[in-house]
Amino acid sequence: MDIALRSSTASLALGLMIVSSQALAQAAPPSTVVPVTTGEATGSAADNEIVVTGSRIARPDLESSSPINVVSAADIALKSGSANIENVLNDLPQVTATQSGTSNNPGGGVATVNLRNLGSQRTLVLVNGRRYMSYDVNQVVDLNTIPSSLIERVDVLTGGASAVYGSDAVGGVVNFVLKHDFSGVELNSSYELTERGDGQIFDINGTIGSNFDDNRGNVTLYAGYTKRRPTLAGDRSFSRDALSDVINADGSRSLIAAGGSPSVPEGRITVAGLGAALGQRTGPGCATAAALNNQVFAQNGSTRCYTAADGYNFAPINYLQVPQERFIVSAQAQYEISEHFTPYMEAQFANNRVVNQLAATPITSGTPFAASPSGTIGAIPLQVNSPFFAPALQNALRTLDTDGNGYVNGTFNFRTTQIGPRANFDERNAFRVLGGLKGDIGAGFSYDGYYMYSRTKNSQRQLGNVQVDRFIDAVTTSGTGASFGCASGNTGCAPANIFGLNNLSQAAIDYISVGATNLEEYTTQVASVAVTNPSVFDLGAGGVGIAFGAEYRSERGRIDPDTNLASGNVAGFNPGQATAGGYHTRDFFGEINVPLLRDNIVHRLNVNAAARQTKYSNAPGNVFTWAAGAELAPIRDITFRGNYQRAIRGPSVNELFLGNTVSFAGNADRCGTAAAVPAGQLRDICLAQGVPATSLGDIAIQDPNNVNPVTFLGGNSQLREEKADNWTAGVVVQPSFVPRLTFTVDYYSIKIKNAIFSGVGTQTIGDQCFGGFNQAFCSLIQRNINGEIETFSDRYLNSGGLKNRGIDVTGGYSMPLSGFLSSDAKLSFSFSGTRLLKYDITPVAGTTYECEGAFGLNCGVPTPKWRHSLRTTFGVQKASLSVQWRYLGKVRDDNPDITYATERLKAQNYFDFTASFEATENFTLNAGVSNAFDKRPPLSASGQNGGNGEQSNTYPTAYDVLGRSFFVSGKMSF
Repeated sequence: MDIALRSSTASLALGLMIVSSQALAQAAPPSTVVPVTTGEATGSAADNEIVVTGSRIARPDLESSSPINVVSAADIALKSGSANIENVLNDLPQVTATQSGTSNNPGGGVATVNLRNLGSQRTLVLVNGRRYMSYDVNQVVDLNTIPSSLIERVDVLTGGASAVYGSDAVGGVVNFVLKHDFSGVELNSSYELTERGDGQIFDINGTIGSNFDDNRGNVTLYAGYTKRRPTLAGDRSFSRDALSDVINADGSRSLIAAGGSPSVPEGRITVAGLGAALGQRTGPGCATAAALNNQVFAQNGSTRCYTAADGYNFAPINYLQVPQERFIVSAQAQYEISEHFTPYMEAQFANNRVVNQLAATPITSGTPFAASPSGTIGAIPLQVNSPFFAPALQNALRTLDTDGNGYVNGTFNFRTTQIGPRANFDERNAFRVLGGLKGDIGAGFSYDGYYMYSRTKNSQRQLGNVQVDRFIDAVTTSGTGASFGCASGNTGCAPANIFGLNNLSQAAIDYISVGATNLEEYTTQVASVAVTNPSVFDLGAGGVGIAFGAEYRSERGRIDPDTNLASGNVAGFNPGQATAGGYHTRDFFGEINVPLLRDNIVHRLNVNAAARQTKYSNAPGNVFTWAAGAELAPIRDITFRGNYQRAIRGPSVNELFLGNTVSFAGNADRCGTAAAVPAGQLRDICLAQGVPATSLGDIAIQDPNNVNPVTFLGGNSQLREEKADNWTAGVVVQPSFVPRLTFTVDYYSIKIKNAIFSGVGTQTIGDQCFGGFNQAFCSLIQRNINGEIETFSDRYLNSGGLKNRGIDVTGGYSMPLSGFLSSDAKLSFSFSGTRLLKYDITPVAGTTYECEGAFGLNCGVPTPKWRHSLRTTFGVQKASLSVQWRYLGKVRDDNPDITYATERLKAQNYFDFTASFEATENFTLNAGVSNAFDKRPPLSASGQNGGNGEQSNTYPTAYDVLGRSFFVSGKMSF
């Protein structure tokens, strides 16, 4: 610990010097923004009118019928220098962290925002109230492409908003409002590292802007650079070893570092009767004759019985924090030609380079191989006279060579550690350009029209893969002595000795290893125009505001894998065929805001409504969404608010056009059972599918040993839109007798129908068709002329639903402390919490997982019933000290049928401290510590949590895996 502390202290000192010399800044004092509503000044509205996120109508008040959280620029500065904005958003209780800088598998080097844990694809991300660029065919925004230091604030609307913004706003909207009309120069820098002296993040950026021609025009330019260093799982004690959930002799379970993957670098084979042929006897670890047939190799080619303790520890080579190098430039400009014509533009370019790393490739008899009749590599021929084998093993194999051809078939497991780890090198180049025109029309009407084009290109280079056909070629040997070599005699083939640690020759490594490449491109185009009038007429309580307009949107993307990936001739990373396609929409929308009463009977009563008609060029066709809401303030101190939204999400390019891959997932037929013979629904379905009447009840048509149908996985061009009913109802309390206090409570309910889920599995398809008589699933089955199932189509489906409801609580209070150290001393509090009442996931009808307060294979990342964040700030003159308390409640495993070693993950408390000091009029310095008490994450085995433990035995996006870390940041403005 002393060494680690000395290292971290030295690195922190270095960071301070870097910031002092490069980071020139003045940060606003820490704020206590109460997350109630927000607004943005508009050039076409009166000076005292604002535009609230979730509406296009300018209005004179901040109240909204939907709850909105606000994250200010000052709040961002308090969080680790704000180099990665997702770290700030993930502290909000309404946000579930699913992809960030600690996401290694799956990874991709992106950061996303996921409201209510409904999926990032159901959270709409806007920049300045407009759609932003997606990073891939899933149509999700990478937050890494948004310049964090240029952010003025972030508005988080936690409710549907499809009637205003269109598709994807099911869980809510996150609107990044960038600084506009910026004048001057602002330079920022930050440096972060952990107590162990690793996990460094360096960020430097600058903004320059100028108003000109008597403030009629403005140009703002931004450039930023970020460098994030990797941290390996082997650098932390809790993630150094792959943990296993083992069953003890008494039936209990334990979480221990026992072995790991059965695919080992020493190599192992399984051959019927091999243990007996070797003269081995059962004993500890090999209690049965069958266990003796499973042999692991020594380097000299001899073998012994394989035990769980021989498993390969795949954990330490994985990343806890993935490395990143990012460069962003941004430009904004506008010029008021007249009050009727103000052209404007926005442009961003981001270059983001990230590496994800996994343990070396495991290759086994079960590795998928499209060219094989069985769909997998299957058993390999073991040459009984192979010089790779010790004499005892050769003799044993000869006794098992019953047909005398010199070969015995055996299954195998191997790990290609000599080739090196599997690594994905992603380089994304993304740009977005937007040009628009706005101004007044007359009679209170104004317009705003723009065209946006964005494109993201990703070049993914993979290392550590194995070319499957060459591997089979290299392990199939013949001859002895000088004539020993690959049985095929193919040019360049070198025999691969996978029978012992580090026995592969360099020639064999060169022959079987292969790089791979995925090229990806995604484009979005939006053309939109809106006409607004905040006060068409007045009913006596304020102006009735309206907005209406039209929008065109085009989404198009493609993924081009290289030949080996497309053909399935790769072991290591997942192969797949090309993805290509797109669609477009045409929208017409309108809104109205009607103040009904003002200081008459009640203090204020407003109602509002919105509607949008969308025409999709694909299967959804015509879609109508609408919303209605109201705010009632019986007295000035209390406002009741409520809102209903019909929200939708159209299927993404990935869900529509994902390139086909194949698997052999087993047969789920029931037409060969006796239940299909008598009259009834099962018989009718089987006959309708083409099963001959004479074959009903004949087990031969579904015998899995003879009939193993192909399962097609991929996109589904016939997908329809998801539909959601969103309700919110709450109260805002701002008591006049307690100045500076605001308190809100909001109930929300989200029900999603026709939810799109990826492959449900052949067993579910069979159960739903032959057991539930669901024709939608029966249509996914194709038979041949003999009545046997030939293919399952396990593509994306509108198969299920999601339900999510709960209560949000927010509050803020500031207390002047006159005379305490300073006349302007102040103590402020800001609180945000969420109580999750219900979270149901229904992938198919009849199967529902209750995921509130749960984690695991079915529910995914932990979703606690209660989460909160409390920030307390003490400010005096030009200095302040802030502490944030982040709380994540306990969660349980989601499978009641299995009692794991880890049935519950305890509640987690994290405390962060930040100090801010305005050194001069132009320079402000921030320093802080995150996870101040070095809280270690709760642990579970990877088999329990869907593979995430392959990274770090925990959920690395939900819990802090790096430990105590320090940061310094500086800002200079002039």
